[in-house]
Amino acid sequence: MSLIEKTTALADGFRSLYGTTDKYSLADMKTALSGLQIHNFFDKGQSLDTTKGDNAKDLQGLTVDGWNQYLRGKVITFSCDIEWSGYVESTLIGNRIGFEIQTTDTHNGNQWYGPWYYPQSEAGSTHLLTTQYIPEKAIKSIEYCSAYNQINSTATVKVTNFKMVVNPMGEDK
Repeated sequence: MSLIEKTTALADGFRSLYGTTDKYSLADMKTALSGLQIHNFFDKGQSLDTTKGDNAKDLQGLTVDGWNQYLRGKVITFSCDIEWSGYVESTLIGNRIGFEIQTTDTHNGNQWYGPWYYPQSEAGSTHLLTTQYIPEKAIKSIEYCSAYNQINSTATVKVTNFKMVVNPMGEDK
């Protein structure tokens, strides 16, 4: 196996683990390897599936202690996979699919984190991701951590592969 084949496989592995579509240079992969501590803060196997009657789903695994110990002051990548069909745009609803976390810090300030997707077609699928900086402030509570289908009630929506990981590249704040 050539060096190119090995590094391509390594980069593919990082894309899968972190839920990103980034292109990784050799320097990026060296950085990622030096601090390799991939931990998804959500429990595995969770999904939101409207065929099972779910329009909202509480996501499990994230804790206040985990947030304060591992996430404060870090760049976090949030991602999931979305499939939908039967979407019809409306002025009465949010026209979005995704997940959101609301926290309250020790000074009673609220913050919201997570990715949202706004469909532009009747059906489709996508890998959704967003990267956000988590301030250094300690939190006292997680008000909610939930996935949502906020498109028309007749649409079929499935959201899987929820990930919340510390981004090893530490992109801009």
